[in-house]
Amino acid sequence: MTEQLSTWRWTLGGVLLSSSLAMGIWGLSTSDVRADRDEYEREHEYEEYGYSKTKSQPSPLYNEECGSCHLAYPAYLLPAGSWSAMMNGLEDHFGENAELEPQDQQAIEQYLVGNAADNGRYANLRYAATIDGNLAVPLRITELPFFIREHDEVPQRMVEGNEQVGSFSQCDACHTEASRGRFDEDQIHIPGYGRWDD
Repeated sequence: MTEQLSTWRWTLGGVLLSSSLAMGIWGLSTSDVRADRDEYEREHEYEEYGYSKTKSQPSPLYNEECGSCHLAYPAYLLPAGSWSAMMNGLEDHFGENAELEPQDQQAIEQYLVGNAADNGRYANLRYAATIDGNLAVPLRITELPFFIREHDEVPQRMVEGNEQVGSFSQCDACHTEASRGRFDEDQIHIPGYGRWDD
């Protein structure tokens, strides 16, 4: 009887030990799953705005040439036709001469068109879809109906009447992660007014 009790205890102890190990491994694996899910959500956080970010290499040339005067706007904010029109009119780029060396212009245009709203690398459905029937080839992101809808509750005094911002085209003045292509609402800080909560 003592031997049966001892065998039973060893068996029960083995089952409990195995269960504990299994639970520990499960806990570790779910933390990896949680970390993977968090990373996925960071990479896809803009799906609510109608597009899915995929990884593409930023263009150092675009950041250097265009980003030296203003925010190097993410290519997914305009369709390919808009970027082509803009790059082929650099002699009068919103009132400034922004002409580049031909090889630089070609390389930057290729980058912008290749990563545009409607090219397939970015499925930016809202920016691409709002163009049909409304604006054939908008040159200003601020002209897009989607942009207007997203900013319609922001009082003019906070942007155009704010000397620290000046214009809705100064995305990086309020969107703290605009340089990384991130424009979500919980990362807006309007200079002189603070965090934006609509």
